[in-house]
Amino acid sequence: MSLVTSHVPALAVTGLERRYGARAAVRGLDLRVEPGDLYGFLGPNGAGKTTAIRAILGLISRQGGAVGIFGDRDPVRQRSEVGSLVETPTFSEWLSARNNLRIAAAYAGRGTDADIDESLDRVGLRERANERVRGYSLGMKQRLGIARALLGRPKLLILD
Repeated sequence: MSLVTSHVPALAVTGLERRYGARAAVRGLDLRVEPGDLYGFLGPNGAGKTTAIRAILGLISRQGGAVGIFGDRDPVRQRSEVGSLVETPTFSEWLSARNNLRIAAAYAGRGTDADIDESLDRVGLRERANERVRGYSLGMKQRLGIARALLGRPKLLILD
């Protein structure tokens, strides 16, 4: 008896294009990331790394190309499988870290109080979870952004 399993990449990008007027920020990007892989973009400032990430996530429009996340090409359904942090995270400064994550979990429709505690633990902020974010350093805010990206245990994590 032969078992046949289909192989679906975590992320498949083909021919991704993004322009700002006549200037091509991303041109013809092809990328395949397998489940369990770690992948990084390297390049100088202005090379299009963040633009590519934003286009892959559907945060900005694409002028060409296709993105599949675990085989799904629907941009709304794709987001349910992805945790992300793009550039510098922003939060409601007057709320605690825990309450910021509760709001993020409610908007995303995923993540329980136990998930919030687990995310805070993973980034080393559980002891400071009830403090207002306005008192956090930039590094702590970055870690809180990662905690937010980890909520609901996404199958794909995209960090800028």
